[in-house]
Amino acid sequence: MIKKIFKTQDGSPSFIIDELDETYHSRNGALTEALYIYIEKGLSSWIKNNNKKEVSIFEMGLGTGLNAYLAFCFCNKNNIKLNYYTVEKFPLSIEEIKLLGMEKYLPYPEFHKLFKWLHSSDWNTNNFHEDFFFKKSNLDFLDLTINKKYDIIFYDAFGYNAQPEMWGEKALEICFRALKPCGYWISYCSKGSVRRCLEKLGFANDRLQGPPGKREILRAIKPV
Repeated sequence: MIKKIFKTQDGSPSFIIDELDETYHSRNGALTEALYIYIEKGLSSWIKNNNKKEVSIFEMGLGTGLNAYLAFCFCNKNNIKLNYYTVEKFPLSIEEIKLLGMEKYLPYPEFHKLFKWLHSSDWNTNNFHEDFFFKKSNLDFLDLTINKKYDIIFYDAFGYNAQPEMWGEKALEICFRALKPCGYWISYCSKGSVRRCLEKLGFANDRLQGPPGKREILRAIKPV
């Protein structure tokens, strides 16, 4: 599938796949969306509510690496040990990442080398950078079996129209099993059928105000 680069409303770039009419980030701001949903309402909220100095995050879809980079920056600035695991069935190439030019728009210039490292590090192996454990696997998420391993899931699959299977009960049950008690599932999605499926699986849902251009987002919490 051919990917085209476009500039989102906050100036940061993203990719669009015309044949799917699907973007990698919100048109209203790639950086704004990632910071608000996954860092503020996901990682930062979990840390405040659980008072921990170590966190394990699973990301469904590495994509451009923006969420992983921002999570590292937050944890580094707050002296939190980060364990990060992500699966990506269709990884972007190093050439595509270079063409995107995301680094020009990233906060914390002192960590820009880390952004490059996320993409140049080896697939399917354990990678370490100071207090940051990072592993990326070229796998199909629907083939995974994970039990009570993660504190937070960044669920950043393509939208329902492009990947309906990623928003169904099978995929969301994998998430429920993967989370530890009190774990967060956080996503840009606010679709009613997804919310009801999360509730059916046992999650407690929060419908939160969305970032610019989006009325609501979903955060689901696994009970104790």
